[in-house]
Amino acid sequence: MNNRISPSYSSSGSLIVSVYSAGGAIPIPDALVTVRGSDKDSSGVISVLYSDKSGNTPKITLPTPPAADSEAPGSIKPYATYNIDVDKDGFYPRQFLNVPVFSGITSIQPVNLIPITEYGGESSPPTDSSILESQNPNL
Repeated sequence: MNNRISPSYSSSGSLIVSVYSAGGAIPIPDALVTVRGSDKDSSGVISVLYSDKSGNTPKITLPTPPAADSEAPGSIKPYATYNIDVDKDGFYPRQFLNVPVFSGITSIQPVNLIPITEYGGESSPPTDSSILESQNPNL
C-alpha cells in the first residue's frame, strides 16, 4: 500500500516494529501496526502490518533521503520520518510520531503495550503512554 511520498526521497531504509509487554519480557503477537507518512502532504497509510509470535513485524522498506545528505551541513534532514500506530485488544493503543528512518539502515521501533487491566480497566490510558513523539536525532 503506497502513498504520495516526497519525490526527493531517492533512497530507502527499513523499519521493524517490536511489540511487547512487561518491559520487553512478553512478546505480543497479532498487534495491528499502521505506518503513515508524517508530512502534511504524505500522511496517508503506507503499510498495515501484524506482529508475529515473537512480537516483531516483517521488515518494511520505506523511502528516505540519500545517505549523502548527512555529509553536508545545511537545513536538509538526512532521514525521513513516519508515524506509527499500534493497537491490540486488551491493551492501550500507542502512537509514535516522527520516527526517523535513515537510508540503508534498519530502524527498530520498540513498543511497550500496557494491558488495560493493569489500571483497573479504566477507559483512559496512563498519562505517559498514549502518544510519544521522537526528538530529532542528534547528528
